[in-house]
Parts: sequence; C-alpha cells; structure tokens
Amino acid sequence: MPEVSFELLVKRQIRRLEEPSLRCVELVHEEMQRIIQHCGVEVQQEMLRFPQLHEKIIDVVTHLLRRRLPTTNSMVENLVAIELSYINTKHPDFHDAQLVGTLVKNTLEDQKSRSSQRAINMPALNEVKQDNTKKEQGLLANLMKQTNLASVPTVNGSASTDEGAAGGDDPDTPSKSIASGSSAHVVASPMKPVNLLPEVPITTSLSRKLSPREQRDCEVIERLIKSYFLIIRKNIQDSVPKAIMHFLVNFVKDNLQSELVTHLYKHDQFNDLLSESEHIAIRRREAAEMLKALQKASLIISEIRETHMW
Repeated sequence: MPEVSFELLVKRQIRRLEEPSLRCVELVHEEMQRIIQHCGVEVQQEMLRFPQLHEKIIDVVTHLLRRRLPTTNSMVENLVAIELSYINTKHPDFHDAQLVGTLVKNTLEDQKSRSSQRAINMPALNEVKQDNTKKEQGLLANLMKQTNLASVPTVNGSASTDEGAAGGDDPDTPSKSIASGSSAHVVASPMKPVNLLPEVPITTSLSRKLSPREQRDCEVIERLIKSYFLIIRKNIQDSVPKAIMHFLVNFVKDNLQSELVTHLYKHDQFNDLLSESEHIAIRRREAAEMLKALQKASLIISEIRETHMW
C-alpha cells in the first residue's frame, strides 16, 4: 500500500491524542491547586493565626505551579509531535509479516465465504426472477384485455382497425380517415388508459460501488491503521503521565522549600507576615483577662480557708 496515504490517515488519528493529553495536565494542575487550599486541618489552624503569611505561601506555591504549567504542556505537545514527525512502519510490534499475512488471509476467507454464499443463493434468485416475469406477463395480458388497447389509435395517428379498414376501401378520402381517427382517439381515451401501472422511482446510488479488490484493500488499510494507532496510543499513555510527574509534580515537590525560603525569608517582611489576625488578638485579650480573674478568685478562696471560725 502507498506509504503517503497511510501516513496521512494515521497522522490524522494521532493528532487527536493531543487534546486529552493536555486535558490530563490541566486536571493534575487543578488537583495540586486543591491540595494547596486544603493541605490539612492542623496546618490550617496554624495558618489562621497568621493570615498574611498564609496568603503569601499560597501565592508563592500557586505562582510556582503556574510557571511550570507551560513547560509541561510544551513537553506533552512535543511527545505528540514526535510521534507525528516520523511514522515508523518498521516498528517491531507493527512491521510483522504474520500480521499482514493474517489480514490478507482473513479478507480472502471472507471473500470466499461471500462468493460461496452468493453461489448458493443464485438458483433461488433465478427462480424468484422467473416467477416475477411470469406474473408480470400475466398482469400485462389482463390489462390489455380490460382496456381494449386494440381500439386505441397508434402513435402515427391512424384510426382503429374498423375505421382503418373503412378508410382503406375509399382511397379518395385519406383526410377523412385521419380526422375520424383523431376524433376516435379523443372519444375512446378520456381516462388516459395507457398509463395504468404506478410510477416506480428509480433509485440511483450516488457513490460508486467498490470492487472486491478495492474493498479488500480498504479493510487491510483500516486494520493496519488501527494496529499502528494502538501502538502510538500505548506510548502516549505511558509517556504523558511520566512527563507530568517529572516536569510538574516532582519539580514542585523538590523546589518548593527553596522557593518559599527565597520569597519569604526576608527580614523587612517579618513584622508584616507574622502579624496576627484581629480575631486572634481579641481572643488573647479575653484569655488574659480571664486568667487575671481566675487568679484573683483563687487568692480570695485561699484567704477564706486561712480564717478560723470560732
């Protein structure tokens, strides 16, 4: 088969793998964003104490993820582009003589079974055709009898048999016979008895019917395309998760601490980042006042115990 047509058909299918691969990168990115927002109850409780520090940490990690997203998408696109750049028809899993031989053998067996089935059905089809032709002939004979087509003038405008005979006896009056024939046509066929059978629409196929050889070639090409596409899909299913793990997940995991230290460990921002929220400050004042009240109550109780009741 021509390699050019095979490559065009296969590339059209391989290009469809790019969109779900990029969608996979997007889903992983969204999941990592969700992990940042809900990384644990204990950590959230600690971070609520310093809201500005919490916001800054989320901002740094989100920026890191967003910075790695184009690189990961580019790598995934390159993986698909690599498969599109060269169609390896000599792939060990694809270029197998047994594969092509099996395909051709299957198509030939299908062709033989169809031809044998057609040969078995031919006598029955001939009998049905003969019965149909006999029925049609009988139907036409009955219609000829019922409509008296012998009295209808011919195409040349001659009269019926009786009038033709009368006109033939008198050679001096040919125009009279023609006139009588035309009048007989008008009187004898007021209901248009010639068009008796209903009109059957003729169905014409717009597409050319494929020959057995062309049909067999199409089946072989289709199976070869499916076989090669399954190989490429297997490679993409294995390569895309690895690319996402290397360029996005593992990179963020390995460089997150250094990224946080770079952006957060600044002496001029300590006061702003470690400032507590107003809610925590109010609770601390209430706790301090409650502690003073309890200490005063404890002192009063101890004084009452030391007094002697006489």
